[in-house]
Amino acid sequence: MSAPRIFRCPRDIIWGRGSIAYLENIVGKRAMIVTDQVLTRLGVTARVREYLQKGGLQVSVFDEVEPEPSLRTVMRMVTENKDFGPDVIVGIGGGSVIDASKAFRIFFEHPRLTFEDVHSLQGPPRQIIPPFTKTTHVAISSTSGTGADASHVSIVTDPAIPAKCPIVSQELKPNIAIVDPDVADSMPKEVMADTGIDALTHAIESYVSGMANDFSRGLSLQAIISLMKYLPPAFLDKDPVAKEHIHYAATIAGIAFSNSANGICHTIATKVGGVFKLTHGRGNAIALPYSIKYNSSVTGDLFTTIARAIGFDGDDQFLAVDYLIQAIGQIEKQLGIPDSYKKAGLPENLYYAKIADFARTSTTYPTTLTNPRQPTIKELESLYTACYQGDYSLI
Repeated sequence: MSAPRIFRCPRDIIWGRGSIAYLENIVGKRAMIVTDQVLTRLGVTARVREYLQKGGLQVSVFDEVEPEPSLRTVMRMVTENKDFGPDVIVGIGGGSVIDASKAFRIFFEHPRLTFEDVHSLQGPPRQIIPPFTKTTHVAISSTSGTGADASHVSIVTDPAIPAKCPIVSQELKPNIAIVDPDVADSMPKEVMADTGIDALTHAIESYVSGMANDFSRGLSLQAIISLMKYLPPAFLDKDPVAKEHIHYAATIAGIAFSNSANGICHTIATKVGGVFKLTHGRGNAIALPYSIKYNSSVTGDLFTTIARAIGFDGDDQFLAVDYLIQAIGQIEKQLGIPDSYKKAGLPENLYYAKIADFARTSTTYPTTLTNPRQPTIKELESLYTACYQGDYSLI
């Protein structure tokens, strides 16, 4: 008999427009807000502080989290808040901010752990992260895509390598997720496009992952249906109902992939994005159709089920895969997303110079290990080339 598995998500998911006001109900004495300068300029940080103070909490603010947060920033947060000693951590922002708040919690509660102990860049971590006992973690996403408010992953960049290093642990899931579309309404359109396809990637990859299961697949499929339906009107028409649905779908997809896993598309996006400073969502968006094509030889009728859920009428698995790829391509075109890394402006000579290294280091990356098809280095090189050239025949 296989070992039992555990399905986890945030203890409470507070959702709906205006639900950020729930912060008044958070129990604690001292709250630390982790955010960035953008949300401070927009006045969101002040609103969060006000709600927490109404609930009787002392509040400190760290609003200098950068995109792709660095280990230096995380450890600075730990040092600056050692005396304050928060028992509530509120991460509000995009995936970078929430990831930084997760990493802060690790080293604040478990100061004996080092970054080298817990990341899984080159295989399983050296140390397991113990349960958190001193803090409550509240995550509030300001974008509709990363699923970080419900996920078990934190991506932190180590400037010494340099590389984006994943920290993966079920302990990292926030205690409370507040899913308030009002907070995400200020997203620029380009961010909506990138994070929206990021969420779609989470949903599709988690549906076919080697770790997918009966509990996760229902969530994955619901997120796929919502995102395929509502992303275009949210982007093109700024439809408030559509924007609300994609915000919820992002969290639903986050719960799904945190209880299954992502796949090779995430590996590609992380490797390429880390070198060429491409946003994680844009990196996923470009690689997603090619990853589907690559995996389709081993996924049976799973892609057929997805295709039927979005309008495909038939039984042929090959036609279903083509339908799904074309449907995603049509949406990405509407969102202004290029269909190859070459069209995204990545320099050809530099990209090709990195392919061998990308392929070599991809074999042990966590999202490769949970991909439904286990690639050889030669297959990875072909896949990276296909993503650059926009040529499915190379897969």
